[in-house]
Amino acid sequence: MIAPDLNAGDLPNLTTDRPRYRSATGRTTRELFGHDGKFFTVPGTFPGGLPDHIGFTPAVYAVLHTYNPATSQPAFIVRDVDGQRLTLGTPATDQTTAIRSALSALAEDRRAHAQRVEHDRVHILGLTPNPPVRIGHTDEGTCVVHVRCSCPQVEGLAAHYEHVSLAADGWLDEACTTAWKFCPTSPTQVITQRGTGRLTSTSRNDRGQAVVQVQHTDGRHEDIVLARVSDMT
Repeated sequence: MIAPDLNAGDLPNLTTDRPRYRSATGRTTRELFGHDGKFFTVPGTFPGGLPDHIGFTPAVYAVLHTYNPATSQPAFIVRDVDGQRLTLGTPATDQTTAIRSALSALAEDRRAHAQRVEHDRVHILGLTPNPPVRIGHTDEGTCVVHVRCSCPQVEGLAAHYEHVSLAADGWLDEACTTAWKFCPTSPTQVITQRGTGRLTSTSRNDRGQAVVQVQHTDGRHEDIVLARVSDMT
């Protein structure tokens, strides 16, 4: 059920059985809809070009060989499988056209949703357009924290947070044995309740919590749990 690059014009892979993780019953389109057809999955990253902090749950659809309700003529129709089973796109005389129409309609709907989210962040919640903290991970498993950095994309993007302390509490400290670091273009000025200082290193304490070492202006070094860092600039 791996979908190719839908944005480049490729169609998703089709299968005769509904993905088993959704349900143990109703594994064919005839069992679910009373018509022959096939299933396909659209990934949560579709369509391309959306802000990387906006994602969707992979969705399963069925392309059915049935009848066009407007003309009563044989047609292919795409319908939602796990929602309200509504028609997506417009009926077509061939399967490929029906799927492309469905994907076009889905892309338009998801882009509109992303625009609403962006608008609400700025104009209603008073936040920055994008969450300032992104969590990624390398192939070796190291967590990488990106704080208002210049990285256009994040390798292994896993989560977004409004604040570094939330990233520590919600992600880094949950995986207490995983190595972690900041990306090279993240801020190095650490702000705490005790003052400010320059970031010198990252580590974990004996409890597995993410820790930053800070050098204060007076030369003093201090280890601070990241969950208690006020900000980074």
